[in-house]
Amino acid sequence: MIEQVTLRYCIALLVVVLMVWMIGFGAHLRRQGVKTNAVAERNTNWMQRALIAGAALLDLYLIFRAPFPVLDQLVAARAAPFPAISLSIIVVGGLIILISQSGMGRSWRVGVPGAENHVDALVVTGMHNLSRNPVYLGIMIFLIGALLAAPGPFTLFAVIVSFLGLSEIIRQEEAYLSTRFGEQYANYKRRVRRWI
Repeated sequence: MIEQVTLRYCIALLVVVLMVWMIGFGAHLRRQGVKTNAVAERNTNWMQRALIAGAALLDLYLIFRAPFPVLDQLVAARAAPFPAISLSIIVVGGLIILISQSGMGRSWRVGVPGAENHVDALVVTGMHNLSRNPVYLGIMIFLIGALLAAPGPFTLFAVIVSFLGLSEIIRQEEAYLSTRFGEQYANYKRRVRRWI
């Protein structure tokens, strides 16, 4: 049985690993000449910027609630009713994110690309054979695990806002991919569902 303190530290470690992975993967692609951060470069999509800021706030909370449990009181979070289950869900979500992003290779972007950083290839293999948006699916699974690990209004708000925001971003990305890849993307959409 996992105790609450162990759960907090395991989650903090997983969040740090995910953050280091994403920063490292983005830096690796930038060294290859790929402009990975469409949000920062174009500075036009307020929703994506707001979601990134919210994700950073949630990540900081999940990291610092381990050494500072008083943060749970500040956001009215309760103890996890099923620590092992919540940790398992977070691990599954994190693995889906990592596998999906690495499978995208040079096509991975933060935000909807513009003409200055077009995606060269439509990724339809690996996790993208199961979901058109496996990174976002992994994020949602991770967030549900976080909600179960620290149930309260803050994590519930994060799940709801993230789902609504990611759904809108998916619509924007679909419009981009339809324009960029035409019939190839239309065929992919018919074959693979948006979420799962």
